[in-house]
Amino acid sequence: MKANGRKLLMLGMIIILVFVMACSSSTKTPDSSASPGGKDSTSTPTGSHSTKKEYTIKVLSQVKGQIKRSDETKIGRIIKEKFNIVFEFVQTSGNYADKLNLMLAGGDYPEIVSIKDNDTFDKYVRAGALLDLEDFVKNTPDFAERYSKQIPLWRLSAFDGKLYKWEAGVPVDFKNNVEVLDVGVRIDALKQQGWPNLLSTDDYIKFLKKALEDNPTTNGQKTLGMVVPFAEPWGMQGIGGIMYEKGGRYSTAAGNLGVIWNQVEGKYEDYMKNEYVKESIEFFNKLYREGILDKDAFTDKGDQVSEKLNSGRVLSLWYVVSGITETNQGLITAGQPELQYINMPVRSMKQMERNEKRQIRVEDTRPFAIFAITKNAKHPERIEELLAWAASEEGRILLQSGVEGDEYTIENGKRVPTDAYKKLLHDADAARSIGFGLFTFLGDVYSNAPDGVPYSMSLDPMIQDELILTPGMKDAYTQLGWANSKEYFLETGEAAPTGIAGTISIDTTSALGALHQKIVDFRTKNFAKLIITPKSDEEFEQLYQSIISEYEKLKPETIVDEYNRLYKEKQAQLDQLK
Repeated sequence: MKANGRKLLMLGMIIILVFVMACSSSTKTPDSSASPGGKDSTSTPTGSHSTKKEYTIKVLSQVKGQIKRSDETKIGRIIKEKFNIVFEFVQTSGNYADKLNLMLAGGDYPEIVSIKDNDTFDKYVRAGALLDLEDFVKNTPDFAERYSKQIPLWRLSAFDGKLYKWEAGVPVDFKNNVEVLDVGVRIDALKQQGWPNLLSTDDYIKFLKKALEDNPTTNGQKTLGMVVPFAEPWGMQGIGGIMYEKGGRYSTAAGNLGVIWNQVEGKYEDYMKNEYVKESIEFFNKLYREGILDKDAFTDKGDQVSEKLNSGRVLSLWYVVSGITETNQGLITAGQPELQYINMPVRSMKQMERNEKRQIRVEDTRPFAIFAITKNAKHPERIEELLAWAASEEGRILLQSGVEGDEYTIENGKRVPTDAYKKLLHDADAARSIGFGLFTFLGDVYSNAPDGVPYSMSLDPMIQDELILTPGMKDAYTQLGWANSKEYFLETGEAAPTGIAGTISIDTTSALGALHQKIVDFRTKNFAKLIITPKSDEEFEQLYQSIISEYEKLKPETIVDEYNRLYKEKQAQLDQLK
């Protein structure tokens, strides 16, 4: 879920690989021979650089970077040469959903729109702002094949059953993207305490309390026990109660609104009243009472958390661990490799007792990574032409693995990453200058190519740690007795496909839609109160029961019932589409 800013993503640390051409005055687009094991069904488009005028498309981005136009990058220049399309990246900050809502109201939304939740998508569909893609799919067999499982689910997320979107990061192979975002822990603190295999919430409180005693300051600044970007729109709302995903039964397929998805029983349940959600908030209350939780957590956004991590003064980080490799590279450069972080698992005390298999989300859809062509598109047919190429075997290999001889070689019929490719994974600026990570709106997949290697080579389970982890991170996992960074999660978890659960949304224009938003706002507001106010376990329980009593007056069960009704209805629709 990115919580669900999922943008949070997937693994955020894994750079979306796109193809690179060597710089020369005679640069040309590689032919299908650059793609191992797949046919090239896409010839050079008729709309090439020589026959069509430059088409500039603005793309909203919340990722900070120096790139303003796609043709400042190698990838962008190749796209321009092939299609004469240039993307202009427009930086935007603040609440992204609010910005999209304002754009919709004013009719000034971009030609290609990125949407991060089903409710906003629903608003755009009902407003008639998005282009119907049904004819495009009929005429684009590569796209239809690539997203054969997703397309019926994407249709189901629209009130009229038509196709208006595509999503990045699907389809996915479970072992290629074990998305487990738990707790980033500082390596030197683990070493100081004899490399404990932390797991329960009690383990973390004991560990962090001792670590603060042993390290009251870091680099002349007060050491912080745990940082969390609760001030992000998806912060308190999404990752405050996310403990429910760490044990058995539940996955994050339903997002971070009013319900959570019981993967095992196949039904929605109330988010606010879930026992694991309660344990999550109780954990934060204990961290707060012990002086472990950073007091700025309720005003910090991602940038502030990143600054604190980069200083090395933080002992642990809740959930948003996808970028710790980049943080670690900065600490190494600063001459402080001992202050690096690794991702470690956490479970509530009830989850420890029950020892159930963790439901590790495998996304059939990614409602926080939605893309669509809007009615404002000047040349929608040219955008579709580019999408068709991106879905071809040629496009898949080039966009996600690069060029043979530059980013990979072929050994025994399989792509093998070059040293130059590996270096790019550890140099964000160099990667951006090529264009890596800038074109996710063209779609990317976490599945394997015909040669058995993931389209994005960094997802290969055999080389993930080699590509992603620093030497210090690898050593820390070895000290803990782990064979690799995912061993624990693979042994104690199982794949949890999201299926229809990730497509359900209540009509935002209805009375139920208004009630849904009201209960989400109530939960978010009162979670903060439950973390800060109670001074003991007894006070926490009293306040919790009082808040639940008020919550029940809103009749949240009507929302849960509606989600389950919609699920059954859409399951029947999906059965008809198969």
